[in-house]
Amino acid sequence: MRSSSLQSLGATGKLEKVKPLQLTYSLDRNQKIVSVKGSSSFECQDQPALVGKSLEQVDDLRHFHALLVQGFGFKSLPVPVADRWYVAEHLPAVSGDALAGGELVLTALGRGNEAAIVLHDFVQSIDPFSLDASGGILLVDRAGFILMVNREFADILGLQVVDMVGLHINESYPDSALSRLPKVMESGKAEIGEPHELNGRQIVASRWPLIKNGKTFGAYGKAQLREGPDTSRCTGKISSVEGKSSRRAIAGHRPTALYGVDQIVCQGQTMLDIKERLVRIADRSSTVLLTGESGTGKELFAHAIHSASRRSNGPFVRVNCAAIPENLLEAELFGYVEGAFSGARRGGQIGKFEQAHGGTLFLDEISEMPLAMQAKLLRVLQEREVAPLGSQDIRFVDVRFITTTNRDALTLVKDGKLRHDLYYRINVVSLPIPPLRERTEDIFRLTRYFVEQFNVEFDLNVQGLSSRAWTALKDYPFPGNVRELRSAIESAFNMVNGPFIRLYDLPTPIAELHRPEGLAVSTSGVYRLGVVKDLGAVKDLGKRSLQEIMEEIEKDLLIAAMEKVGGNKLVAANLLGISRPGLYKKLQKYHLH
Repeated sequence: MRSSSLQSLGATGKLEKVKPLQLTYSLDRNQKIVSVKGSSSFECQDQPALVGKSLEQVDDLRHFHALLVQGFGFKSLPVPVADRWYVAEHLPAVSGDALAGGELVLTALGRGNEAAIVLHDFVQSIDPFSLDASGGILLVDRAGFILMVNREFADILGLQVVDMVGLHINESYPDSALSRLPKVMESGKAEIGEPHELNGRQIVASRWPLIKNGKTFGAYGKAQLREGPDTSRCTGKISSVEGKSSRRAIAGHRPTALYGVDQIVCQGQTMLDIKERLVRIADRSSTVLLTGESGTGKELFAHAIHSASRRSNGPFVRVNCAAIPENLLEAELFGYVEGAFSGARRGGQIGKFEQAHGGTLFLDEISEMPLAMQAKLLRVLQEREVAPLGSQDIRFVDVRFITTTNRDALTLVKDGKLRHDLYYRINVVSLPIPPLRERTEDIFRLTRYFVEQFNVEFDLNVQGLSSRAWTALKDYPFPGNVRELRSAIESAFNMVNGPFIRLYDLPTPIAELHRPEGLAVSTSGVYRLGVVKDLGAVKDLGKRSLQEIMEEIEKDLLIAAMEKVGGNKLVAANLLGISRPGLYKKLQKYHLH
């Protein structure tokens, strides 16, 4: 093992060391602090008061909670705490297959350097979208030493996390082809969805270099087993064809759930509590009513409930009650025998109730079901008996029902659009899904998840969003909820030209929230520069020199012009009335290039 020192990160520049201040947090299996050893001069907290608290309850240590519960081990990992840089180390203790706590050690260092900042920012950025996704995760520094790895990656190699952290990447791979992460750092090019072999097992590997200002500071890798249950959802060079054929095979066999609990991406406590509740109710057979606005992910939750239940090996049958005409809905649900009505299919048809036997029937937007049909559904819910149209043959069905509505169910009952007796039958367990505007803390994690998803789909290497784009997403109310957010990121991927999604890449309703007032578009479509307002120049009189104020105004105009024209430097130069070389010089002056 190497000593905990940022000098091992291989960055240019020097770190100014101070007298080490080291704190050791002993943790139990639930990530609660059992004891704290070391100096009590840790600026951010009164150390004795932390005993008994979960890491999640301590502001400066909260980020470690997400890593530790996922079985990550790390060493020499740079983190800022209370205006001081530390290197963090955690080697998880394991009892059998379960995590059994461990120690979190923070060693203080001097000023952070560029390498520390890049690596820390990257760890923060992967938390939202990688920790909830299946697969092995690995982070190395510029020299190829492992800074962070999770249990899934170690499991693929047949190792423990403690056997890998701190080693060089090529020394930690037994019976495997050498890692390509060093090659990726040399080339500076990402490799996504590549076939690879680890410990005799075939995987899908993706690798990204960590680059900032033209310098490489490390690399990040992700490995996913090809034989795993989620193979059909892995896109990329290997599975782009296999995934499609797999989906067809499933459809031809029987309907099944496509998503699990891990596909519910969130980080806020509200949604984490809902996920925990989902897992508790999944293994029962009670009917579940999912409520929430359109686009909140009710269908995703329905799939996840089935996947986490004892019925997961049974069929998952979906019925959109709003999409099937009233005169066809009964035949769809109950089925029919040959000759039951004019136009009936020869040989008859099995209904959705029977198709779902032994599994789950998902009735989406049940409030759109006609009242006459609601009465017939009520009997099935009570007796679990069905009779196909045109037949007197009563058949028993073993089905678990999950229903949804995007409207207030009690209001529907009062308005006579939902039978009150049916309401009490479907509302055995209610699971309300909050709109995205009420859980804005999830926007970052969801966005990063979608960025990773569309990077594979579009074969791009988008690293994230600009600060203005992030601010716009955070401030936008998202009336279409998660569905609208996903659509916005996909739209941005069609417009992006570079490693970051900028404000002007986002759809107009979102981008307009933060578009500078000083720029406008004439009716002819020609860009013109209007009066620049509220630049803070007047209030800064007497506080800053004229040159400083004018430079700030010039910088704001440059940013506004570039965002207005979508980053096209030639158009921006024409808009500002300067030459393109002149624009380049000004962009370089303000570090905007």
